[in-house]
Amino acid sequence: MQIDQIVTFILGHKELFATFLVSLLTIIRLTAWGRAQALALDTVIGVIERIGAGEVKSAVAGTEKRLPDAAKDAINDSVAKADPKKTPKTIILRVLREVFRGL
Repeated sequence: MQIDQIVTFILGHKELFATFLVSLLTIIRLTAWGRAQALALDTVIGVIERIGAGEVKSAVAGTEKRLPDAAKDAINDSVAKADPKKTPKTIILRVLREVFRGL
């Protein structure tokens, strides 16, 4: 009896489940894309920090003012990861920052 109810519920709400599945896959893909972008940014910032390229640092600082807040946060997070004197924000704080940015 209970299996019949579950099957009926699933069949009755198949559009909802399809939408959920597509949304879940989209979130997973965007998260993977975001991680790849962050890794690329971390790599570039790490190289800049290691070689001490003052011109590049000043150019980034000059253009940073015109960037959206999310891009500024990504740069700050990358610099904090690359610079041993700075401590990066925890993953929880970064997730909460992004959640509240969207509101």
